[in-house]
Amino acid sequence: MTYKSLKNQQGIGIVEVMVALMLLAIAVLGFSAMQLAAVKSTDESLMRTRALAVMRGAAENMRGYGEDGIGAFTTALNGNARNTDGCMQSGDSLNYCTVAQLAAKDAATLNVFATSQGMTLRLVNCPGTAGGQVRRCMIAAWGKTKATLGSGRNDCANEATGIQNSGASCFVMEAY
Repeated sequence: MTYKSLKNQQGIGIVEVMVALMLLAIAVLGFSAMQLAAVKSTDESLMRTRALAVMRGAAENMRGYGEDGIGAFTTALNGNARNTDGCMQSGDSLNYCTVAQLAAKDAATLNVFATSQGMTLRLVNCPGTAGGQVRRCMIAAWGKTKATLGSGRNDCANEATGIQNSGASCFVMEAY
């Protein structure tokens, strides 16, 4: 072997291989992080869609109750009612229902369904409507967020302004 042949390198050195593997590993980690962010966004979108569908159905039911029924609906929904004693048909007897009983039954059914979908529901007076006609807002919350208005870390929206709190996983809709 001559001195001249040792001066010129032939093939790939271990340093180049290690640098290439490190760059590949960084690229794979970046791609994985992007996939996780996409999955999280998809899950949030799915929960918002479910919440909107549940809340829209509840708002349509509420419009048929009148003021007495809405009070019973609100009490049952906010009290996390799961079942109500009834006015429904049992056996051969038919029991007639009042509007308040029907509203409470609908709220109990809604609570069971919302819980099965991983969310909690509340019906509250909308912020900023105390001086005029009071409007009711329905709140659907999931994850660590509570279906409440307040300034706490886990509250859905600010009680005074109605602005959604940062990082909250919830949906607020004017219902009635």
